[in-house]
Amino acid sequence: MNKYIIIFFSALLLEIGSTMYISSVADKDMAATMLWAFLGPFIALPFAGYVADEKTWRGRIYLALSSSIGYTIGAMISMYFILQ
Repeated sequence: MNKYIIIFFSALLLEIGSTMYISSVADKDMAATMLWAFLGPFIALPFAGYVADEKTWRGRIYLALSSSIGYTIGAMISMYFILQ
């Protein structure tokens, strides 16, 4: 159960980070773009470990569900701040 919470938060932060990356590129902010480009792979590290190690389809589905909920909530948080 613990790895699903980690995947959830990783997806949430990855979605917010990727939105910030796209926003910084659109704003032509070189420093922020480099920061988010650097942080992205570190935020995604839990995916590399847990997804590759999962052996069962049930576990893979739970990982997909955890990440999709994290991405969705991350998108909602990002849009909340973008639309303000």
